[in-house]
Amino acid sequence: MRLCPNGSYVYGNACQLAPNGQYLPGPATLAPNGQYVTGRPQMAPNGSYVGGNGPVSMCPDGSYVAGSRCVLTPNGTYVGAP
Repeated sequence: MRLCPNGSYVYGNACQLAPNGQYLPGPATLAPNGQYVTGRPQMAPNGSYVGGNGPVSMCPDGSYVAGSRCVLTPNGTYVGAP
């Protein structure tokens, strides 16, 4: 897990800036709804998009991540992990 310059966290070693100012753990891909994700956009059950090649998982706070598990970050948000 890495702390990015804006105070958000990503799973992995890199914080890459997307065109909308958010930080991602890899190169940004534009999802159909205008949101930026890393890798292949996948639609979550709530209509949002998550990036990556892993499964879409629901976290305890109701958010969705790409990965087989949710990891709680120090700022209270979740990131997906393999």
